Amino acid sequence: MLPFEISPLLPLLESCKTIKQAFQVHAQIILNGFEHHVFPISRLISFFALLGSEEGLNYSQILFCQIEHPNRFIYNTMIRGFSHSKFPEKALVFYSSMLHQVNQSPNNFTFPFLLNSCARLSTLKPGIQVHSHIIKFGFDLDLYVGNALMHFYSVFKHLNDAQIVFEGSLVRDLVSYNTVINGYGLVGRPGPALRLFRKMQESGIVPDEFTFVALLSAFSSLDDCRIGKQIHGFVYRNLSCVYSNGLLKTAILDMYAKSGLMDLAERVFSSMASNKSTAAWSSMISGYARRGETAAARRMFDQMDRRDLICWTAMISGYSQSGQYSEALELFAQMEDLGIRPDECTMAAVLSACAGLGALSLGERLHSRYIGGELCSQNIILSTALIDMYSKSGKIDSSLHMFHGIPKGLRTVSLFNSMISGLAQHGLGESALAVFREMESLGLRPDSVSFVAVLSACSHSGLIEEGKELFRSMLDVYGIRPHKEHYGCMVDLLGRDGCLDEAYDLIRSMPFEANSVIWRALLGSCKLHGNVKIGEVAAQKLIELEPDHGAHYILLSNMLANTNKWEQAVRVRKLMEDKGIQKPPGWSYTEFQGTIHWFLASDKSHLQDKRIESMLQDMAMQLKSAGYVPNTAQVVFDIDEEEKETVVSCHSEKLALAFGLVNSSTGETIRIMKNLRVCGDCHSAFKLLSKIYCREIIVRDASRFHHFKNGCCSCKDFW
Repeated sequence: MLPFEISPLLPLLESCKTIKQAFQVHAQIILNGFEHHVFPISRLISFFALLGSEEGLNYSQILFCQIEHPNRFIYNTMIRGFSHSKFPEKALVFYSSMLHQVNQSPNNFTFPFLLNSCARLSTLKPGIQVHSHIIKFGFDLDLYVGNALMHFYSVFKHLNDAQIVFEGSLVRDLVSYNTVINGYGLVGRPGPALRLFRKMQESGIVPDEFTFVALLSAFSSLDDCRIGKQIHGFVYRNLSCVYSNGLLKTAILDMYAKSGLMDLAERVFSSMASNKSTAAWSSMISGYARRGETAAARRMFDQMDRRDLICWTAMISGYSQSGQYSEALELFAQMEDLGIRPDECTMAAVLSACAGLGALSLGERLHSRYIGGELCSQNIILSTALIDMYSKSGKIDSSLHMFHGIPKGLRTVSLFNSMISGLAQHGLGESALAVFREMESLGLRPDSVSFVAVLSACSHSGLIEEGKELFRSMLDVYGIRPHKEHYGCMVDLLGRDGCLDEAYDLIRSMPFEANSVIWRALLGSCKLHGNVKIGEVAAQKLIELEPDHGAHYILLSNMLANTNKWEQAVRVRKLMEDKGIQKPPGWSYTEFQGTIHWFLASDKSHLQDKRIESMLQDMAMQLKSAGYVPNTAQVVFDIDEEEKETVVSCHSEKLALAFGLVNSSTGETIRIMKNLRVCGDCHSAFKLLSKIYCREIIVRDASRFHHFKNGCCSCKDFW
């Protein structure tokens, strides 16, 4: 029995709507001397903990600490409160405290909330430990606990474990089926999702709108949306609520948008009239962006009255995936100005744009501002994005430092792939092989992307035998059938080493027709080694595949010029001119104080043109004093030698370097990005200039990174 004096206070507490009113009730409890009475305090704790505010949770903790022996209801309340908060890990702290209390063991209400907390953490381990406690305390067959376990494993994409829990359940309800079907949707496994749906129908459980949302999500990952259309038809025939159910309509729209059927997505979108959710808008934006129609996506984005984080992220991701990196970063800057804080998905998209541009300063600022050390080491998506950003921005040491800071148990194949690819771009083949072997030693199976990365590393480092062995192991050891990308790496590997006949034989033995990438790799190797015979075959194939691509003609012309076949080189250039084919413009850029500065060859439009011109003259004079002679072999114009020297001295990368020397401090590293392969003359000049000006110069060209330092290049002239 409760003391008579407490009874009037409980209805007051039940009627509380605000935290201020609850404070007043607490004051009355204290005034009446019941602050140590467990029942009213437990009800106060419940109100504050479940209020959904940080202030409420903090106050509930203060009240909790005043109770000498908290009961199970109070512990469950605190665990529940923190399971929905920004600090889900605190639910585990209260659970641990509960286990140390005498006669306060957990019950079937404890574990669902505890598992919800675990599902919101960045690591799987705590949830697995809770699962063992569930078995220990005998709640593994409880329906609600089982559903919470399925949800936990589904969130972490451990669908095999979720399926085991599902199969082991004696009783299954609608939530059980929906949870696992939704899990299969999250990992893009429509087959098991459909089988489970049919099993659900056979068991007599009637699906609801959440079932169909999960099914549509599963089938949206397929290019073929025939089954998705059938589900759409089934929904319209069997669920009368579809016309008014915004969630279901959005799922249908999203399925069509992800399948690229934007005309059908538009029809569903138009049928929503004025009730369009931000999720629907986001699906439309993402759908258009995925098809490369970023202008249409932006029109949708600009039409929105209210934009949430998902919409901003969809548009930023669209720009980033389409290679419009500057537009992605400009839009992100607008988002920041509005005070909208990015989440994990936004950061991944923005870091991808930074990687694409090589915008190191911005990437470092984002890392420092939004991604803390512990979060970074625990969040694999962000870790992978950061490793990729640092690698592509020329700071491979930072990538390696981040990689080694991630616990081995958390490393994924995607993370390893990103690190191996970064090392490959920097020509660190031995290190890339070591990371690949480490992945194997941890029991992770390399995938198709892993082999593209490691074969590329072998190619850039001249590791012929290692590359051949890895290529053989794809099918023999891992059962991965090589694709065109893998053959392209092998052609490049053999060709760079001068094994041109072997590379050509490999192309002719492939089980499919070679694409332009493979023929271009062979032609580049023929140019490097002066093999005109095979080079002309490769060039002819390239021109057949891509007759309007100017780079092929230029590569053939340069190969002929290198072997002193001047007349043939001029004829190739004349053929380009007659066909109206333009040479792809070469451009370079460098980042200074967070701003990207672009340069075209012989460009004089930069605001600092006079200073850049003066530095170019100084560079030419210093090079001449060092005995450097410009390499003009690839300048196939009817002009005298002095004019040819002027042409090569004004290449875009030299302008970017001059700008960097003018604006950076003594000893500061200069980073330059270039859209084409760096030419032989610039490569030779940069080696000398790095020694003359005592600078490290890092150049990312279309092929790889070059680290120029003390008169040498990291590629060892193998590029």
